[in-house]
Amino acid sequence: MECNTGQLELFDIQTEFPHPAPEQVALVEEKVLQIAHAYNLRVHRVKWKDNRRVMASVGRNGDLNLHIMYQRADEDDLKSLIKVVMGRQSGLDRKRFEKFIEEHLPREYGEGPSRLVILPPKGLFHDLNAALEKVLPLLDEPLERMPLVGWSPVRVGRRGITWGTHRDTPEGPLLLVNAILDSHDVPAWVVEHIVWHELCHQAIPPVNGNNGRRLIHSRIFREFESRFPRLKDAEQWEEKNVAHLIRRHLRNRRRR
Repeated sequence: MECNTGQLELFDIQTEFPHPAPEQVALVEEKVLQIAHAYNLRVHRVKWKDNRRVMASVGRNGDLNLHIMYQRADEDDLKSLIKVVMGRQSGLDRKRFEKFIEEHLPREYGEGPSRLVILPPKGLFHDLNAALEKVLPLLDEPLERMPLVGWSPVRVGRRGITWGTHRDTPEGPLLLVNAILDSHDVPAWVVEHIVWHELCHQAIPPVNGNNGRRLIHSRIFREFESRFPRLKDAEQWEEKNVAHLIRRHLRNRRRR
């Protein structure tokens, strides 16, 4: 969903990139558990993952699941990681988290820069899982596959802001919301609208128009989207505030 002025999902690639020595990995495991316990995160052991989708998660059995690239992380990177996992991150923690992934994940797989970074659904001000739960009752029937939701890093293009995106991945649908909306002055119903809009893409597939063009936002799609109670309010807010959000983002970026 674009307005003018949307865990990590990538592909499996085999690599011969050398991994750290077992002694170094053991030290990282000890350090990250110390940090987790200091922040009252109840985890008991570290399990290293290589699925290139979820960078970090906490299992029900108390496992701290981490991507193998964090075997090279320093203490500050681990602190930011734990705070992101807990939803207690600051803006600086989030930036550090993003930067570490963008710099290390491509090296891990011998690739160029990573294109898709997904931040956990619980942001600084808005929780995307809560937004998803709020709009799910608007559906006629349960979805075959529940989507995953996450924040995408703030990106502003020449044509404006892409508020959100919907992606089909081998593991299931993925709904992303631009983190520019994770702000104290953005109403919760605006975030809920973006989640609902992207969810509509999952529920209402594109159709072919009379001229043979593929219609993503068809009449059927628009009618379905209109179930959102504050649709006009949300669209008006987005149109009215897009320029303000862009200016603030660019101003903050110049200060870094």
